[in-house]
Amino acid sequence: MRPTRRFLLVGEGNFSFSASLCDASDHGTHITATCYESEERVSKQALAKNNIQHLRGKGVEVCFCVDCTNLKDYFLPAKRNFDCIFFNFPHCGRKAGVTKNRELLAKFFCRSQDKSFSVEGALNHIFTRSLPFLHPRPVICQTELEGKWVSFQVPEIFMDKINRGFLDTKSDHPVRTINDKLIAQLSQAFPLQRVDHSLSLLHQGHLSAVSQSNTFWIIPNTEQNPSSESICKGTARGVLFPGLHFCKDIGQDDRMKAQEGDQLSEHYCLRSSLLVYVQDVVRRLSFFPGTLHVLTGPVFRKCLISPHTLPVFHETLFICAVDKGTEGSYIQMLMDNIKNTISSLLPSLSCFTLNSMVQEAKSSETIELNDSVMPEPPLDKTQYFICVKTDTADSKASGPCIGAISAAPCGPVNSELGIVFASVNLDLLAMQICGISDWRMLWTLDERFLNQFIGGELGPFKSFSLHPPSYVHDVSFWVPEWEQFDEIAFHTIARCVSQEMVMSIQLLDSFQHPETGQTSLCYRLTFQSCDKALTRQKVAEMQMQFRKEIQQCLHITLR
Repeated sequence: MRPTRRFLLVGEGNFSFSASLCDASDHGTHITATCYESEERVSKQALAKNNIQHLRGKGVEVCFCVDCTNLKDYFLPAKRNFDCIFFNFPHCGRKAGVTKNRELLAKFFCRSQDKSFSVEGALNHIFTRSLPFLHPRPVICQTELEGKWVSFQVPEIFMDKINRGFLDTKSDHPVRTINDKLIAQLSQAFPLQRVDHSLSLLHQGHLSAVSQSNTFWIIPNTEQNPSSESICKGTARGVLFPGLHFCKDIGQDDRMKAQEGDQLSEHYCLRSSLLVYVQDVVRRLSFFPGTLHVLTGPVFRKCLISPHTLPVFHETLFICAVDKGTEGSYIQMLMDNIKNTISSLLPSLSCFTLNSMVQEAKSSETIELNDSVMPEPPLDKTQYFICVKTDTADSKASGPCIGAISAAPCGPVNSELGIVFASVNLDLLAMQICGISDWRMLWTLDERFLNQFIGGELGPFKSFSLHPPSYVHDVSFWVPEWEQFDEIAFHTIARCVSQEMVMSIQLLDSFQHPETGQTSLCYRLTFQSCDKALTRQKVAEMQMQFRKEIQQCLHITLR
């Protein structure tokens, strides 16, 4: 027989949560619901009387005038063993103030939890509502490559980031607002033209030119005569990317595998930057010297996990054909206009300074923006990196890099012209302007995020999850002797398994066996969600799955 679970609810108002919990619980659960006020006063609240009657009819113990800071005074020692204690929205009243509310929590934690009151692993503090933890369905995309319609399955970590419409005309997302302001500012200095022709999510990669460890390689399947009928049968989403015919969700039974079907002759990867299309755009458009062409869209890459390292972001690329010898003046014009736009968005928030750096191209691998991109034709030796810096930051640090400006020869299209272009990471710029500390918040489905930017207003973001719980798990393993450990793959597996719930990965220790020479690594994973209800049990499941995946994919030996 299953043992009885005992739940205690304190600080209840109209007992609506108690009633819902009672209806959702099985017969093996004993619930005690308590309230600080008297039954007479509580019964005057809407729905309270009906909820109390419903609870008592279900055998729930309902108690009144219970002070949650002195629980031991209300329960005999034999009845103090609870599996869970719920304190929903802990506060002293609407006008009590922060100080009194903090005192309430301090007393609840310190005074009521004495040695005779068993609460180990039983405290659930609910400060605000959160989104449920959902598993997105697999997504299949169709596009045209090499004259054929092909389909490919979107990598798991991007399934909830396809067709989000951040850049749509009616979008209030800060990424779109900042992009519009940049374009408006530059249109005052340059004749400007948006590039509307299709740019596929997939790019024909070269294994020797693009870092394999930083790129999502895709093996497309050829499709025979795709029609709109197949879209109607599925749960098709709106098209965001111009190069896509459609995107649709698929069920587990219909999942398309990359290993099946006809395959194309070339290697393809998800585009890691719009820079890969510079030469293609130059060939396809009538480039007049001085005209600024604009491309905007999402790009994808593998990278280490941190709040400011983005595996997917929206990039805007400004391309301008110029007469040879005039590249320097156009670079300065682009830089001045971009800096003026950013400066106009920052003063109302806090004092920021903008720096531009001149570095050797060989150092570009350390730059956040496009660390795995090798565009054709190759860039000039000198690049300018646009950085945003706060007064409180280290005076020696340059600040986060949100953009890069450089030049390149026009190539075989026109030997008399050169190309100047600027690449801007819109997501990282939005984080700096709006004070968003975690890139994942930009992709949240919680309406409270976009409600802060209605009508294109750009102000400091106010977090609605002040104290999200975090969970720490360590993993130790032996690295295989015959291959080099791929740390980026290690982080990517963590992203995939946790659905971006891992907020940091820290190397705690590295040890080399004195006899065998084999290396052992120990990492600490911190799980935390900025918008979802993440439980200890869910994190434990993720950690177990993560251990299985790294054994299979990285061939490590767990310790």
